[in-house]
Parts: sequence; structure tokens; C-alpha cells
Amino acid sequence: MYTESQCGWEAIMKRSSLAWYAVVACLGGSLCVGSVVQADSPMTVKANPVVPTAVVTQVQSTQSTNSTAATNTVANTVAANSEAAKAAVVLDEQAALKQKQQYQAETETMGLLWMRTSAEYRALAYQGYNVALNLVKMAVTDPSHQRKPLAIVLDADETVVDNTKLMGESVANGNGRFDAPWWRQAVHQGKSQAMPGAVEFLNEVHKQGVEIFYVSNRYAPVNYDATVQNFKELGFPSVDKEHVLLFEKDSDKQPRFDAITKKYSVILYMGDNAGDFPIGTKGKTLAERNAIIDEHKEDFGTTFVVFPNPAYGSWVSALAKGYQNLSPEEQKQVNNQYLQQ
Repeated sequence: MYTESQCGWEAIMKRSSLAWYAVVACLGGSLCVGSVVQADSPMTVKANPVVPTAVVTQVQSTQSTNSTAATNTVANTVAANSEAAKAAVVLDEQAALKQKQQYQAETETMGLLWMRTSAEYRALAYQGYNVALNLVKMAVTDPSHQRKPLAIVLDADETVVDNTKLMGESVANGNGRFDAPWWRQAVHQGKSQAMPGAVEFLNEVHKQGVEIFYVSNRYAPVNYDATVQNFKELGFPSVDKEHVLLFEKDSDKQPRFDAITKKYSVILYMGDNAGDFPIGTKGKTLAERNAIIDEHKEDFGTTFVVFPNPAYGSWVSALAKGYQNLSPEEQKQVNNQYLQQ
């Protein structure tokens, strides 16, 4: 027989055991619906749609991962499309540039052939130096020029050095676009040749005691050393920092002209471009350039000596605003307008 206290203890143990089994069942199944109560509790066990925290966290994590992945996929697609569009633009620009280079190579061919091969071009070079040397000799004996040391100012390219071989090779390879990057790379090779009669002329001027200044728009930070080395190898006199004045910050030559005239009496300017003379043609239109030349017509052959150059120069950019950047079709239209005027 059990005593009352024993019966009470058994009841307690029975209820505790049932409660323990219920807890184990919930944990083992990982999902417990409803509240756990004692087996003999008068409360009714009701279903409760509560999802364990671990499950909720897993679902939320999955949703977040899926959302992030979707966002990344969209972003990657947009980026890929953007890069593809940029690549397409670059290819189009390269194709357009190649077309311009090829067209300009075709338009340059005859002019360069004339410069490279014709007896007439050589004759004009000799003529220019002969005229210039006569002017120098006259100035040396003229007492009115004795107030300052005498000097001549001349351009370099296509005035005393010949780059037609470099240009010809470029044209033969399909590029007739002689822009600033092309020039910097080309002259940096140090392969410019002397114009016919240039070496003899320059050394005779030097013997006359006249200073020689090479005022060129070759780019000093890149091309100075190569230019000096090239000129020395050709046998040109007065090749040093004081006499070789290249383009540094301003392609307008007038400030360099002014610096020279402060110390010297300049008796002669020589060049193949209107900008090689102190007459203010930089940035002017074609009509303005021609008008300026007309105003100075008496100076040519007396103070100014011009060399022919049909290949390049400021005259090209003066044909139309942004001419060099026009498409071949647009350039043809401009060209034909002038040819038929």
C-alpha cells in the first residue's frame, strides 16, 4: 500500500515524466505546434502557428540571398551592356579615323610626289636660299643695320629640313593625317633630311657673322634633344639652347619673334607657312589670311622668303572650321566648293 505522501509523489513524478517526453518530442521533431503543458493540465492544447526562430532566419536569409543575386545579375547585365556599348563606340571611332586617314593619304599623294621627285621643287629650294643669301650679304654691308647684331629667323620643317620621306612612308601605309601626335613621333626619330642647298646656305650665313635662329613648332618637351642631335648631324651651325626655339606653351611664334628682336636686328624671315612670318595670320580665316598676305606683298623677296609646301600647313585648317575633323564626304564638299569658285 502506498501512503498518501507516496501517492502524491507518484503523481508528481508521472506528470513530470509526461512533460519531459513532450519536450523531447518537440526537440526531436524540430517543430512543435502548440504550447507544451502538463498532461493532466485542465488547459486545452491549441494549435499555434508559430515558426521557430531558426526556420524564420533561414527563410529570410534565403530571400535576402535571392534578392541580392537578382540585383547583382541586373547590375552585371547593365555593366556588360554598358561596356559593350563603349566598345562599339570605340570601334566606330577607330573606323572613322581610319577612313579619314585613308582619304587624306589619297589627297596627299600628288603633292608629296611633287616634293619628293620633281626638279621644280629642288629648283625652288635653291632659288629661296639664293635670294636669302643675297639679302644677307646686302644687309651685312648696309650701315643702317649696324645698331644691333644681325640675325635671320627661319622655320625648320620644309624650310631647312625635309620630312617628305617620313610623310611618304606614312601615306604609303594609308595614313595621310599629319596631326600633332604624328609629328611628335615622326621627328623624334631624328631622320629629317636637309633641304637641297640648306647646309651650304646656313654655313655661309654663319660665316657672314649673322646669328641664325631656328623657330619651330616642334614640341620642345618631347622633341628638343632629338632635333638638336639631328640638326648637328646634318651639319647645321648655331644649334644650341639659345638658337633652337621650339614650341613649349604657345604655338604662336610671335612671342619668340619678339624676344629675338629685342636683342637683334632681324633682316630676314624664312618659312613654308604664313605663321612663320610676323604678320599675324594665326587663327585667321582663309580670306583674312589672303588679305594679310596682300598687305605685305612688298615684303616677299625682300624681308620674307617662302618655300612651297602643298602637303600640310595652316592653309589646310583655314579651308573650313574644324576641317581636319570633318568626314571625307564633308571634306570633299568643301574642296569642291573652292575648286569651282
